[in-house]
Amino acid sequence: MTATTVTRAERDTFAARVHARAVRRVARYVGSVTLVIGAVFWGIFLVVTVAVPLIVRQAGGVMGGGAMTGAEYAAPWFALSLGTIALATVVVPHLAAGGTRRSMFVGALVAALVAGVAYGVAAMLLLLVERSLFGALGWEWEQLGSGLDAGDAWLVVSGAGTAIGVAVYMLVGMAAQATYRTNGVWRGTALLLPGLALLVLVDHATRSGAFADALGGLGLVGDQPAGAGLLLALVVLALAAAWLWWQLRVLRLRPTR
Repeated sequence: MTATTVTRAERDTFAARVHARAVRRVARYVGSVTLVIGAVFWGIFLVVTVAVPLIVRQAGGVMGGGAMTGAEYAAPWFALSLGTIALATVVVPHLAAGGTRRSMFVGALVAALVAGVAYGVAAMLLLLVERSLFGALGWEWEQLGSGLDAGDAWLVVSGAGTAIGVAVYMLVGMAAQATYRTNGVWRGTALLLPGLALLVLVDHATRSGAFADALGGLGLVGDQPAGAGLLLALVVLALAAAWLWWQLRVLRLRPTR
């Protein structure tokens, strides 16, 4: 019987293929959940965006802003909940099958970025639909809820802000899931504070969302150029990715009782 010699290069190539396959599986699962259910979310807002102004017009009223304000508030939280649920269902089988924490992190990061871009594009399209409908009804349209000084680039800035915000919220949601698994209820809840701070920061950077409104009510938010706001939001995105990586790196699965 002849022994087969495997070179280090061959081992590295095999390990790279296994890692890439694991990353694709995590990204495909988490991303598909977020995108498929997200399509339902944006479909509902499309119906509401069109129906509400028509109903108001039929009743003889006039609107200054439309339903897309609600989508701006709801979309990041919706992505956060989907990311949390998706990671909760994939983490145990992934690790039990021999997957690494690194492949789980990369797959989750790719899914969050893809979901962010998809949600950002959806928000841009619905904003265009809403503005066009208001114009057809003879109404003045005003974009509500966004405080970045965007000028003529308002549509791109709005879409970019939504994309980054959704990605950050999704990463923080997945990090929270890992935190609870490792630390239990009490310590896990205490460790939600860094993630919550990231949510506040990204809302502050993009001047959108519930936290931005809360800070604005306290007089802590002023006008900010779009470039500076989006740059700060990208920094927060990097911090959210680092926070997820840390939580997955120290992840320990507790036995059920």
